[in-house]
Amino acid sequence: MVVVMTSERNVNSEANYVLFPFPFSLKNFGILQMVCRRSYSMEDLKPQTYALSGVPEQAVERPENIMVGHETEFEMMLDVLARGESELEVVSVVGMGGIGKTTLATKLYNYPCIMSRFDIRGEVTVSQEFCARNVLLFLLSSISGKTDESHEHQEDWKLADQLQKLLRGKRYFVVIDDIWTTGAWDNMRRCFPDCNNGSRILLTTRNVEVAEYASSGKPPYPMRLMNFEESWSLLYEKVFANDSFPPEFEWFGRQIALKCGGLPLAIVLIAGLLSNTDKTLNMWRSVAENVSSVVSTEVQCMKVLALSYHHLPSHLKPCFLYFAIFPEDKLISVDRLVELWVVEGFLKVEEMKSIEKYLKDLIDRSLISIGHSRFDGKIESCGIHDVIRELCLRKAQTMNIVNYLGVQSFLNPRAQSVQCSSKSRGRISIQGEEELAVCHNSDAHSIIMFGRFHQFMPEFSFKQVRVLDLASVHRPFFPSGILHLLHLRYLALCLRPLVNYYLPSSLIVVIPLSISSLCYLQTFVLYRSSLESRLVTEEYPLILPSEILTMPQLRHLHLDWSYLRNHKPTEKSLVLKNLQCLSGLNPLHCTASLFRLLPNLKKLIVLGVREDFRSLKDWYDFCYLYHLEELEFNLSILDTSELVRSVGIDPSGSMSFQNRLLFSFVRVVPLLVLHSPDAFLNLKILSYSGHFFFSWNDLSNVGKLPKLESLKLSNITFGSNEWEVAEEGFPQLKFLQLINIEIWYWIASCDHFPRLVRLFLDNCRGLDSIPQDFAEITTLALIDITRCPESVGNSAKQIQRDIQENYGGSVEVHILHPL
Repeated sequence: MVVVMTSERNVNSEANYVLFPFPFSLKNFGILQMVCRRSYSMEDLKPQTYALSGVPEQAVERPENIMVGHETEFEMMLDVLARGESELEVVSVVGMGGIGKTTLATKLYNYPCIMSRFDIRGEVTVSQEFCARNVLLFLLSSISGKTDESHEHQEDWKLADQLQKLLRGKRYFVVIDDIWTTGAWDNMRRCFPDCNNGSRILLTTRNVEVAEYASSGKPPYPMRLMNFEESWSLLYEKVFANDSFPPEFEWFGRQIALKCGGLPLAIVLIAGLLSNTDKTLNMWRSVAENVSSVVSTEVQCMKVLALSYHHLPSHLKPCFLYFAIFPEDKLISVDRLVELWVVEGFLKVEEMKSIEKYLKDLIDRSLISIGHSRFDGKIESCGIHDVIRELCLRKAQTMNIVNYLGVQSFLNPRAQSVQCSSKSRGRISIQGEEELAVCHNSDAHSIIMFGRFHQFMPEFSFKQVRVLDLASVHRPFFPSGILHLLHLRYLALCLRPLVNYYLPSSLIVVIPLSISSLCYLQTFVLYRSSLESRLVTEEYPLILPSEILTMPQLRHLHLDWSYLRNHKPTEKSLVLKNLQCLSGLNPLHCTASLFRLLPNLKKLIVLGVREDFRSLKDWYDFCYLYHLEELEFNLSILDTSELVRSVGIDPSGSMSFQNRLLFSFVRVVPLLVLHSPDAFLNLKILSYSGHFFFSWNDLSNVGKLPKLESLKLSNITFGSNEWEVAEEGFPQLKFLQLINIEIWYWIASCDHFPRLVRLFLDNCRGLDSIPQDFAEITTLALIDITRCPESVGNSAKQIQRDIQENYGGSVEVHILHPL
């Protein structure tokens, strides 16, 4: 598949995860290679011209009993069922509750091509509580077309034997709908003989584990959510199939279709409500504004979805309900989620290795969706469908796990909010500024705020709080009341001082020495700007006491541009055995004396400005981080207008001076060389971002890192414009990203990158082409090209064609803004 986009990319991450929630790659599943991914925005809500006013054309001629959408998947499933191998094959379809698995299976079961191909057909719904006897009785009745009362008195093994005899020698097609466990399949599979005549079994489930277990050695088919056009067609068909469509309703109808998130169950439910009420604009407006709340009031809908929750093992239920903390339609950082799970007590520190399995279990059970994944499959962000979130919110509030403070629902005030008094306990999620004053003296042990809060939170006194996330509240100084919260395990702050350019020192944020009194603190997040940013966006840094590195329980420390005051570690300094992630360390403090105190550090992000990096003399000190797996260097340049203002120069005066200043920042760069790559035996991910200077020989040394899997280079200056990869190459590299690199000629072969999976090129304006020998890289799955010459895109498409023609493989090629 080649995706070429010439207009601005619609990077709507929240919409992306809603539309495609399951952990399957396009390369592994052919069914999705023919499905175009698309993000939707409010532009999709604008009225468009149809054959009839506001009516999608595909909805006009569609019979009432035919499934809307999923035509591509239906055709491919039909091909597998009606053709393929002669051996008995089990085809699994997996997806969340209400996504349309049963509808798809029913359409296939009753399709004329299927009916004529198979000698006999049968279907059965297993459901959560598996009863072998009931399944056998129902299948016998379905296949024979009649109910035999004598079966009621037979033992189970005799029923199974009769079913086998009924199927033996015939080409049969059986639909097993809504199966929940591998044990249920084990009980059933012996009833289906393989007569080598092309028989097929179609199985639907919400659980990936069950789908993979039952499939005949082939990956299951992930049931995707409907795209916008399909959602809009289904809503129209259910509401206005027999009537003319009033054009004045189209705007609200499109909003409703979009907010249903592609879930057919939600669309059908909303359509039923709209069909049975007076069609007034006020009614449609209120429904459009409260789609999730309307769905959550439907008992039958919640019962369908709640089955997935009730089937969770006990250790996963609190982890799932914790998603009620997070706001609607937002991607959730997995690192942040995991850190919160640990400090909340859902997981013990020694169980950290099980964390990824916990999240994967929730995803495999179709409750949580993948947002973004890393090159190696590690999940970086996740999300939850709005309707599933309503279920989560209800359960969490009923069990007093989460108190959610947000905007009340018009139709269902209790669906999205609860009343919080100063005596509220448990966990409180705050979504609006008006709730700040309500709970600042609460007895809650967890308070997390989302959104953007511009008012300052008042001084507070929490008695038992362990989790305090105020990263959305911009404060001008460190709140002193926090120093008395001795039970804190997790603390996130955003400190943004009041700007006074006539008093530069007022912009420096100083953290008090007594921060070390928070002896139980495990995660400390301290930013000057937004939580998502790791770049230097302010002209003055944070000033931290060296005592911050004397907190024995600290596991994760995330900082903006900062300096440690009186930083002189000695042999008697506390060894931080628990610290695993340190983000935002200034290059000035990257010393052997500090690194010796961090024996178990796995992730390090070094962040500073030009002068900070120029002061770093000995890069060999990083060799003391024996367990380091991720290393990132960010060199940031301050905005020049703010910089010249801070030193007393009028930025509106001499533009030429600013240009010269910017020029000097770009050209005066530190030399960064890894002196001894053999020391980084565990390093897997390496990233350089900023105006560093490399020679190509330096990059050859990087290639010698024995476990390096990911390399990201952004705004790096090299000694020449020709990269001839050294003979050793990058034997383990899976992910390569080059952004704004002045490279004209790239000389390399498949032997230099034998395991490369993903290649990203952005703004490499001088590059002529990608080495054509990359067509011999058998692992290559994706080439993503942005703002590069057209010849680069052409070379990528040629590689794609060569792989298809020579090996029958497939590579995704994405091209954006070709030059």
